[in-house]
Parts: sequence; C-alpha cells; structure tokens
Amino acid sequence: MQNRVSNAASQNASEPVGSAYRPRTAIIGAGAAGMLQAIKLREAGLDNVVIYEKANEVGGTWRENRYPGIACDVPAHHYNYSFEHNPGWSHRLALGPEIQSYMKKVADKYDLRRSIVFGAKVTSAVFDGRQWHIETSNGIRDTVDFLVAATGPLHIPAFPNIPGLEEYKGIKFHTAEWIDGIDLSGKRVGVIGSGSTGTQVISALAEQGVNLKAFIRTPQWVFPLPNRKFGKLERAIVSAFPFIGRMTGNFYGWFFEHVFAEAVIKNGWQRKFLSSMCRWQLGRVKDPVLREKLTPSDAPLCKRMVMSTAFYPAVARPNVEVVRDGIVRATEKGLVDQTGRLHELDIIIFATGFHARAYHRPIAVTNAQGVTLDDAWKDQTGAHLSVHVPGFPNFMLIGGPHSPRGNFSAIAYSEAIVDHIVKVIRHCAENGIHAIEARPEALAKFREHVMSAIPQTVWTTGCTNWYMDEQGMPENWTGTPDEYRAILREPNYDEFLLST
Repeated sequence: MQNRVSNAASQNASEPVGSAYRPRTAIIGAGAAGMLQAIKLREAGLDNVVIYEKANEVGGTWRENRYPGIACDVPAHHYNYSFEHNPGWSHRLALGPEIQSYMKKVADKYDLRRSIVFGAKVTSAVFDGRQWHIETSNGIRDTVDFLVAATGPLHIPAFPNIPGLEEYKGIKFHTAEWIDGIDLSGKRVGVIGSGSTGTQVISALAEQGVNLKAFIRTPQWVFPLPNRKFGKLERAIVSAFPFIGRMTGNFYGWFFEHVFAEAVIKNGWQRKFLSSMCRWQLGRVKDPVLREKLTPSDAPLCKRMVMSTAFYPAVARPNVEVVRDGIVRATEKGLVDQTGRLHELDIIIFATGFHARAYHRPIAVTNAQGVTLDDAWKDQTGAHLSVHVPGFPNFMLIGGPHSPRGNFSAIAYSEAIVDHIVKVIRHCAENGIHAIEARPEALAKFREHVMSAIPQTVWTTGCTNWYMDEQGMPENWTGTPDEYRAILREPNYDEFLLST
C-alpha cells in the first residue's frame, strides 16, 4: 500500500511535449464524482492523475453514512454510471451498503486505487500563477497543473444550535457519525430532523420497536414512492438481460428530469401532479392530530422531495411520538420544548443534514494574488457554469454553485460536468495553455441567466431550504437538466482568460 501511495503522489507535475504538455491533475475526494473524473481523464489519455481522499476507502457519502434505513432517494437503475450499469440492485431505491459496494467494485474494476492517496485530507492549495501547490493533513506536498474539487455537498455534518447541549449527559451523535453496533433497545431515543435522512432513520427505528420521539420543526412533503424489494426471479432476469435494467434506468431518468425537474422550475401539469400525490398520501394519515403535525406550511417541491411510503405509518406506531413544539434548550436529562416540557432521553440523534453549500471547505484555496476563495465568495458565491471561479485558474468544482441539485441523480449531472472538465484540460494540454480561468463577465452573464428564471420556480413560494445563498436566493440551476448539459457540452473559450 505504501508504495502505491508514494507513486500516486510523486509523479512530475507536468511533462512538456513541444508546445503541448502532459498535465498533472489532482482530484479532491474519492466519492462518486471524484472516481468518475479520474476514469474519464484516463480514457482521454490524461492519465497523470492523483486522487486525495481523507478516509481509508472510496465511496464518499455512502462510506460515511451507515445509519439504519439508509437508501438513495433516486431509483437504483438511474443511480449508477451510464457506462457501468449495475443489474443487481435489490430494491427500487438502492440501500446504502449496496451503493458503497458498487463504488468499491468500480474502483477495483477501473484500477483506481493505484491513483488514490488514502488518509490524506487536503488542507490547503495555493496557486503560483502556473501551478497548484497542495498540502495534506499527513504531510504530503504535491504540485499539480489542475485541481478538481469533488468533495460533494454532503460531507460536513450540520448541528442545530441548542443552548445547553453541552450539559446533556446521555449519548448524542449525528447520523453521519453513526456508532456501529449501538444497542437502542430499551433506550429513550430522540431523533431531530425530518428530511430524507430523518424520515429514513425514524422509519427504521420505529419498525424495530425503539421508544422514539421524532422532533420535527418543519414537516416536509413526502412523495409516495415505495421502496419495493426486487424478487429473486426479477433480479435474475435483469442480470441475464442487462438491457432491461438500462431501460428501467432510462425511464426513471426521463421521469426525474421531465417531471420532477420541470415541476420545480415552472408551473404546469408536472407540479400539479406531484403536489397532488404528496397531498393524497398525507391525507391517508387517519389521525387528524398527527396529520396536522405532519402538514408542511410550504408548497410541495420547495424543498428536496422526500421519497417514502414507510414514514407516515412509522410515526403512527404507538412507540413513536411526534413533537412539533420547537426545542428551546437542553438539560443533562434531555430536551425542553417551547411549552416547557422536558423530554427525558438516553440518546439524541441529529438527522440535521449537512452544510451543503460548503463546496471545497474547509480547504484553504488561495490564488496567486493571495486571495482565498472564502474571501472571493464573502459577498456572493458563484462559479461560471457552476464549475469555474474567476480569479482561480485551473481550479474546477463538480457540483458547485448553481448546479442541478434538486431531485435528480447526482451521478447523471456529474457526468456532464466531468466531460466538460476533461475537454477543458485536454484543450489546455494540446495547445500549451498553462492557465485558464473564467472571465468575470462570463460568470455575471451565467448568473443573470440563472436568476432570470427564478420567478417561475417553486422556490419563490416562501420556503427555506439548504440551497439558499447569502441573499436568500436559491443556489440551484433553474433550467432543465438537458439545458444544463447543453451549456457544458462545448466549452466556449472566449469566456475564459488563457495563458501559455
């Protein structure tokens, strides 16, 4: 292992070949996007690549999250690389361990491990006008030509600001930091949060008979998509005839991109259909008091849609209490709500999501003028095409500001971004261009295009969500996935400053 790590981190930064050169590219993160970027760079002949991964295994969010009930909220046959379909999914919505297994198999099949430096958390990256100088937590220093941040939106856990939480004497942890083997039987457990993670955890623990209190500050709409388990015969048929799985994935891709996506960005039959389905499912909750507790105040689709048919039956079980009164403080015994009621708890589980707008953070990224990316984004976050930041040459983001982060497959939109980045790096390598950065006016035009469509989106109906920017505006792509792929397909180099 040590030899492989040393080789991955010690190649020359770039090797000139006439006016062209062989660039070295560093990718931060060995999750789905980072692995995809490495595969596509190699296919393009840009094989001088290294991936720095903070953990000791690939998989990103699917490695980190191991809580009960974890599953993807995108149908399984649509949640794999387009060139590496997995016919063996066991459920319509793939379970977390299955996705992690898939990621490990891809890493092995494409021999990615020889290019990955595990246990190396990138702490800083400084551009000298021509190349990036990287430092990691374990003392590695590397010089590369291009730097790609594939850190993903779900890697820094978010915690609620509850006064007195440090006084609490019981066990407390975030779902992304699940304690393996923890025994919840006979314990009084509180789960805070009701997004996708919260609904999955609550549903799983409720079914296990755990004495559970679900603290729900803001109820969310739940779309009735059953996580059906595929039978043995069904799986055997798909394995024998993989085109069936691909056709299934194509159908779900069409549904998510032409129904969910268009429902979010414009008012039409798609929005009416999805909204009616959510309201229909909520209406099936028989207890009127519970139904009132679970009724959101905002419009369906304003937040990322939760996919489940198990959640409402779960919270109706006698071992579960839904608490809508907000938490005001913690004591050594538990949590106190707005009515002054003390909820005594042995364990508190935070299903409170992530800092989804952290992007590259906490890595200190500094340009040749000594300006950090945090400083550049102090007033407004932005990246041209969601990928390129003016003032930061040769630095690119996968899933940056204004990328399609609604109810879509992250893998699907990452493939468009990765292909774009490959074209940019190859263009630079073939033409002897050692620095490329987006023009500020190009970013301004891109942002204007995105913002012009916001009034038609569901995000203006009065909700808050995890993709709002500093000005309270949604930091998402406001067009269709097809439109996003179109703007990335052929880079317009007039929108960039190029230096040889």
